[in-house]
Amino acid sequence: MTDYIVSLSLEIPINVAEDVNPLLIELKRIGNNLNQITAKINTGVFQSYDFQDVVDEQKKIYEQLLEIARKG
Repeated sequence: MTDYIVSLSLEIPINVAEDVNPLLIELKRIGNNLNQITAKINTGVFQSYDFQDVVDEQKKIYEQLLEIARKG
C-alpha cells in the first residue's frame, strides 16, 4: 500500500493553496449560522423562511475554495 501511494504521489502534482483561511473562517461562520437557524426551525421559532440566498452564498464560497485548490 505504501509503495502504491508513493508512486501515485510522484505522478500527480500536488498543489498547495495559499491564503484560504479567510474563506474557511467565513464558511465555518455560515455553517454555525445554518445550525442555529435549523435548531430554531426545529423548535418552532420560525414558521417559514426562504433560505435560497443563504444557500447561494454558501455555494459561492465553496466554488471559490475549489478554484483556489485547483490553481494551487
